[in-house]
Amino acid sequence: MYLSRIELNTRRKNTMAALASPQKLHAAVECSFPSNTDNAFRNLWRIDQLGNTLYLLVLSGGKPDFTHIVEQFGWPGAEQKWETKKYDPLMESIEAGQKWQFRLRANPVHNVKNDVSSGEQPAKRGKVYAHVTAEQQKQWLFERAAKYGFVLNEDSFNVVQREVKKFKRQNNVVTLGIATFEGILEVKDAELFRRSLTDGIGRGKAYGCGLLTVARMSS
Repeated sequence: MYLSRIELNTRRKNTMAALASPQKLHAAVECSFPSNTDNAFRNLWRIDQLGNTLYLLVLSGGKPDFTHIVEQFGWPGAEQKWETKKYDPLMESIEAGQKWQFRLRANPVHNVKNDVSSGEQPAKRGKVYAHVTAEQQKQWLFERAAKYGFVLNEDSFNVVQREVKKFKRQNNVVTLGIATFEGILEVKDAELFRRSLTDGIGRGKAYGCGLLTVARMSS
């Protein structure tokens, strides 16, 4: 596995158009791997902002070639086009009881079943709605942490960025409520946590949501 980072040039029209339509970035990411790459691994990606700089972060099963992304959305004249590091050493180092700093860009949603009294047919899973407030979004992650192999304290993480994206997909309009979480987590089930890192968390993975990344605690 590999974790890669590409700096984006927000002065370019192509870049701003891609940022407004996650489908374009998803297609660009998927074109970064040879056709013989293992299709069993789902590539995860997200947009990170560090200071005034935007980066495209990608977790992949195969080693990528981001030349086309740099040419369309990045800095073609830069000496270093992108950074790619092997992810396996970090995965192998994970143990229960460890605490990590984390960042997650997710699509917090909930299911609402139809009101049978209104005459609607009951749905098995109900309709999907986005959580609206930061408090709801934070509670969404807090309640689901255990099934992803980690635990959170309510005062150990926060929603640091919130946005709503609307874009066209075929003849439909897709609306995504996105929250970026940062804080400290504790690993409870190492194997389950590793799967969460590789499989992602929640919905909207094709649109830049679900990628959980961790870093060692500052000493």
